[in-house]
Amino acid sequence: MPFDSLSALEIAKILFAGISAAAAAIGVWRRRRDKKDAAATFDETFAAERDSLRARRAAEELVELIPRDVIDLLESRADLCWTGYRAVLEGNYLPDEIDRATDAVRGCVCHELRRIRTLTGKIPNRWRDQWERFKCHSDRRMPRVSAPRKPAL
Repeated sequence: MPFDSLSALEIAKILFAGISAAAAAIGVWRRRRDKKDAAATFDETFAAERDSLRARRAAEELVELIPRDVIDLLESRADLCWTGYRAVLEGNYLPDEIDRATDAVRGCVCHELRRIRTLTGKIPNRWRDQWERFKCHSDRRMPRVSAPRKPAL
């Protein structure tokens, strides 16, 4: 369904569900190092959260604070983060590559949550759990991952 036909509330619920799903998948990956379980957890969490009361209340809070066009932008950028992460979990990637993708999705989600904080002057109460699960408060910038340097000859 195109975003034009979705309400700001529905888009904010998708944002909340996607962030929740990414957090759950990251937790599974870090605990079990099982990408299939992490991918399944992402899918299950996204489906369950999208229509949950918790997501609805978080979305209502966001819609009261931020205009719809900004919510659209937040969700579209965050969607790129978590759909990319979900694709990595499903693909033929090595554990180190999944670790880098995990760090990247965390940084990306924190970036969008920081935008919310900048726009509203705070992290809305119902989004605080997301902020803390991703440890967005612990560092201003995520470490950049770079390719290993070739040894000097």
